[in-house]
Formats: sequence, C-alpha cells, structure tokens
Amino acid sequence: MESNAIATKILKNLDIAVLQRIGPGQYALVGDPPPFYSRIFPPDPEGPCNAPWRHSAMLEFFYDLAEDFFASQEHGSLNSGTWEEEGFHEANQALSAEAMSFDTVQVITVRLLQDAYTERVAVLRKAREQLLERRLLTNDLENYKLKARTDGLTKIFNRTAFTELLAVQIVRAETQKDLPLSLIMLDIDNFKQINDTYGHPTGDLVLASLGQILLSSLRRDDIIARYGGEEFITLLPFASGAQAARIAEKLRVAVEEHTFGNLPGVTVSVGYTAYKHGDTMETFIQRADLALYDAKHSGKNTVRER
Repeated sequence: MESNAIATKILKNLDIAVLQRIGPGQYALVGDPPPFYSRIFPPDPEGPCNAPWRHSAMLEFFYDLAEDFFASQEHGSLNSGTWEEEGFHEANQALSAEAMSFDTVQVITVRLLQDAYTERVAVLRKAREQLLERRLLTNDLENYKLKARTDGLTKIFNRTAFTELLAVQIVRAETQKDLPLSLIMLDIDNFKQINDTYGHPTGDLVLASLGQILLSSLRRDDIIARYGGEEFITLLPFASGAQAARIAEKLRVAVEEHTFGNLPGVTVSVGYTAYKHGDTMETFIQRADLALYDAKHSGKNTVRER
C-alpha cells in the first residue's frame, strides 16, 4: 500500500478529513472522508463536499482566518478550537479544525472529537445539570417562603411575617433607645355592609386595592401587613409619634380619595402609637388597637392616638 494511501486510511480511522488548498479559496478533499463528514457536510453533485464552511457558521469564520493565514505565507498551524455542530451535542461529540502550512503544502483538517471530549463534556454537562437543579430548588424554596409570609389576596405581608419582623424591631428599639418606633392600625369602615350589599368578590377587590394603596403610600423601610379580615397594621421604624401622626393621616386621605370601581366612598379608621421602652409586643399592639377603637367610635374616617 502506498504511503499516501496509508496516511489517508489512518486519518479516516482517526475521524479526520483533509482538504488541500489548491488556490485562494479553492480546496480539494484528499481521499475518502470519514463517515461523520458526509453526515455533517452534504455532498456536492460531483462527490464529497469540498467547501464544508458553506454549511457551518463556525467553520466559515475559521475559513476566513485560515485564508489570511495561508496568504501570509507563514509556516505552522492555526487551530479553530472546539465547537459543537447542530445535532452533535446530544452524542457528546464536537468538531475541531486546523490550518497547516508546511513546505509548499497548505491544508485544512476537520476532526471529529469523541473519546476525551465525550468524558469532559459529560462531566461539564452533569455539573451544569446539578447547578440548574440546585437553582430550581433554591427558587422553589424562596417561592415557598414568600408564599408562607405573604397574604394571598393583598400580596403584602401576613400576620405571621409581621409578628416576626415586629419582634426584631422591638429588640432594636430596646437596645438603641435613641431610635424611635411607631405602629399604625387601620380598619375599613363599614366593610360588612360592603360585603352584604355588593358581594364578597367586591369586598376582596377592596381589600386587594387597599393593600396596594397602603404599600405605595409608605416609606421604603415601613412594614405593612394584613393583620386579619379588613384590619391592616403598619410598623414604622425610625418614626416618632409626630411622624406617625402625619403618615397615618396620609394613609387615611389616600384611601378616601381612591376610587374603588362603582362603590361609594370607601374610608378607613386609623389608630397609631409610639413605642414605649419596656413595651412587649402585646402591649405595643394593644395600644395601637385601642387607638383604632377610639377612631371607630369617633365617627370613623379619622385618626386617633394612644
């Protein structure tokens, strides 16, 4: 067997196709290509494809670089790196091309990578899958935590989450006695009448809208929650009694001026109080609740302090 035939057979068994440059932009395939070559690069009418870059964006990019390399009359080689062709990634296979210039011969080789590449890609793919799984689990956990802390109707904190946050703020208020803390409680006036007259879906719409009105009317660090039924509670870190009074009135007015569909004016009664050193969570909330009671029995749609 001639040496050229032996070399061609070896290259075929190694899954390497060789294209010899016979002129600028002109190439001829050397010998019979390996099986992968015709699967990836459709044959020309007269035989195997002599211009595989017509069928591969990555190889087309490398072809331009190779032509510049050959035109410079340099000796040596230029490698394309590794890329995956469409349809190959599922089998953990990839291609690599190399331009080589020696003596008067210039060639481009296209090689199928399998063995070492398969193992490397399998490891990387498994690592990527595990990363995605952990990310999905993390997202699911965060969503679960969010649902557990959020009122489904109003999309603000629920009572449980608020209680946890209040406990933290009380500890801060006790340890940093120069930083004020205030609490607001408010209740929708005549809410039972709204439900009885217009139906519970309308009542739910009022509750959902109210949650967003309060949220948009508060400061960034304020904490708003649905405390129960039509009752809402707001924690105001770093707010004195005087500041709480202004915020409470702002909330009352925001609700009074809002249009709730075809409903007649919806209003809220509001009670507020400032934290007193030695307060427990219960005494703090109870004082705000008593202020709300005062507002309810003072004609409603008003603000009272305790």
